[in-house]
Amino acid sequence: MLFIFLISWRAYAVTAVPKNLTASDREAALNILGFGSAAKLLSSPYPLGGYDGVEVGVSSEYIPLADVASLGAKSTSRNDLNYLNVTLGKGLFYNVDVLLQFTPMPQDESVSVFGGQLRWSFYETKFMPAALSLVVHGSGANFNNLLGTHTTGLDLVGSVNMKDVSLFFGAGQARSVGTFIGGTDGVTDTGNSETADVSSPHTVFGISVKMASVFVALEVDRYVQSTYAGKVGIRF
Repeated sequence: MLFIFLISWRAYAVTAVPKNLTASDREAALNILGFGSAAKLLSSPYPLGGYDGVEVGVSSEYIPLADVASLGAKSTSRNDLNYLNVTLGKGLFYNVDVLLQFTPMPQDESVSVFGGQLRWSFYETKFMPAALSLVVHGSGANFNNLLGTHTTGLDLVGSVNMKDVSLFFGAGQARSVGTFIGGTDGVTDTGNSETADVSSPHTVFGISVKMASVFVALEVDRYVQSTYAGKVGIRF
């Protein structure tokens, strides 16, 4: 299933960052690309658990680019950016999980992402299969060697965990800092490298379906705009 997922969702190259971006353009681009590349939950928040808890997955993530393409000198890129991420997770004690994610190679050099999450399931109801978790996430991304982003956030996530299906939903706050490259081949209107800093509320909704040790997850994240992602993984 992982092999089929990899060959079915092919990452493709786009020029994600238009040239001649003003200060307001840079903030708008960072709102989309910085938050769009943030680390995503994309699985049941139910704890992996102890020494035996391991998760391995491959996700396909989409960032719509229509609004970015209209900024600055405008871009003729496609309407969205699609790339693959690999996730490795390990369960620790006290219902704490640590997960790392990265774009695998070989993959087009137009985008590279590295990030991680710390998840703590701190409350589980006794009268129904529901739980609350805190998720701290951070990620860094590079787009065409023209924009580098660092995005961090904190979310409170609720989940309903049935036998084979988990629903999760949450809200929080995130911050993204981006460096836009200047110079002859750069993207700023000043010709110098410039930094932008933006914040946004975050909402997330998703579903995870389990089939034996394999799961499939779908997720919608909303910052300034919505992004979409799907994942196939194994928990053991």
